[in-house]
Amino acid sequence: MWTQLLAGATISVVNFAIHAVITALIILATRHTARVTSEMGMFARLSSLLTITVLALMCAHIVEITVWTGYYEWEALKLNNATYFEFAFENYTALGYGDALPADGNRLIGPITALNGLLLIGWSVAVIFEVMRMAELRFGRHRKASD
Repeated sequence: MWTQLLAGATISVVNFAIHAVITALIILATRHTARVTSEMGMFARLSSLLTITVLALMCAHIVEITVWTGYYEWEALKLNNATYFEFAFENYTALGYGDALPADGNRLIGPITALNGLLLIGWSVAVIFEVMRMAELRFGRHRKASD
């Protein structure tokens, strides 16, 4: 049990670091995009900002799931009915079909993966809302200045 918790905490910290780097890159990319799209309408601007944000976050999640996959492979986790990537993806998203279970007393690693995924998905939702808020505030300021 303690080995699984320690491993889960370690992988989670790695994934938090990945997400932090991607969040910083999103901030830089959306600032640049906001400058480039400053003369566009709200729809085009928001579409551009959200497309960049969501694509970057999707890439981050795939990388984070791949980190879990690498851990499962390294640990040589015995699974029934799924590949390592499928098991990682299913648990990361807390989908839980229930068909893939690890053998040999490794039952905690799935819920630990799910907790990590839920935290990072929640972080992503916060980033998306912040980008929308930022776009709305800037658009509102720009509109007031031109009135």
